[in-house]
Amino acid sequence: MNSHPARTLAHNRCRGIFFLHGAGFASWVPHIPLVQEQLGLNHEDLGLALLAAAIGVVAAMPLAARCSDLFGSNIVVKFSGLLFFPALVVPLFMASLPTLAIALFVMGFCAAMMDIAMNANGVSLERVRGKSILSGLHGFWSLGGFCGAGFATLWFALPLSKSVHLPISAIILLAAHWYLQRGLLADHVKPAPKNSNITNKTNPPGDSAAPDGEVPLFWLLLPFGICAFIGQFGEGVITDWVTVLMIKTLDSTASIAAAGFALYSAAMAMTRLSGDWLVLRLGRAPVLIASCGLATTGYVMIALSPHYSVSWIGCFIAGTGLAVILPLLISAAAASTGKSGGTVVATIAATGYSALMAGPPFIGAVAEQYGLVNAFLLTSGFLSLIIPVYLTSMRQRLKTVRNS
Repeated sequence: MNSHPARTLAHNRCRGIFFLHGAGFASWVPHIPLVQEQLGLNHEDLGLALLAAAIGVVAAMPLAARCSDLFGSNIVVKFSGLLFFPALVVPLFMASLPTLAIALFVMGFCAAMMDIAMNANGVSLERVRGKSILSGLHGFWSLGGFCGAGFATLWFALPLSKSVHLPISAIILLAAHWYLQRGLLADHVKPAPKNSNITNKTNPPGDSAAPDGEVPLFWLLLPFGICAFIGQFGEGVITDWVTVLMIKTLDSTASIAAAGFALYSAAMAMTRLSGDWLVLRLGRAPVLIASCGLATTGYVMIALSPHYSVSWIGCFIAGTGLAVILPLLISAAAASTGKSGGTVVATIAATGYSALMAGPPFIGAVAEQYGLVNAFLLTSGFLSLIIPVYLTSMRQRLKTVRNS
């Protein structure tokens, strides 16, 4: 993997893996309201079922990290993908809330195994290539989400059985995964020596961000983790509930609702693919503040929309705002704490993914009591909390990162 062509091949294959994961997730999303209707679930019941997926994600995280260390992230990507894509189909055939919850637990478990491993592989590849690529990889995930949602939109608009869409999509994605995973970077290496900079628990010499001696990683990463949690909470809510909101409050068809999610995914993809350039030109702090403002505005537009066309615009604006928050925070945390990239990614990605999966069931419970519109307005207010967190604990650290 030392030659340039081999590194390029591994980079392209990793892009493809991110694309497939995003496409698989987006292929499932339009079926959520259909499963809800099929089983006659209210918002709270659906939220409980989605909570099972969140539990599966949390259960998978430590195992994914451990297996990646033992066997290599490329191996974990391979086998988790072979399970994830078939697991997407199983919830469609469940006949009750308990069986649906079990199916979603398995889906969340497999999705998290693949997600953590492919991000770890991306970090290893970033080190080998010697340049930032993580935002671009996340961009391909969003591009996959756009294509998956777009394919669902087209399928639902045609006189075809909706129940066949997901099985066919899963077969295509599984075949592509089998081909792409063979070219991933084999990153299984022996643990670094105890005196290496990567495993050292103290900041590098000259780092004024912490006093001499050991500083717990938790405190170093806490403000970044809080902002990641807030941002991913919002992403999880819009992913699982925006199609339900459009159908329930605007009487949209399934294809119109899927188109709204496709626009959200397109905005995520375009913004993430240009995220490194934006940070280079403007700096991390302005991009973070602007992202927060756009995400909050988008949620308000979705919630108060009088017509699905306004909801579409809100989805696009929200996607633009949410797009770079997580990769920006991972990059900034790694630079400002002096910790190894892998350690930071594992910590913040785990925090963000927990919020991504925990947000939907929480909002489901709120929606059952106060309505989906108020639940989305509550989420918009929650997203705005990124600004006070930045002002109180991250301003100087992001400024230092930009100037470094």
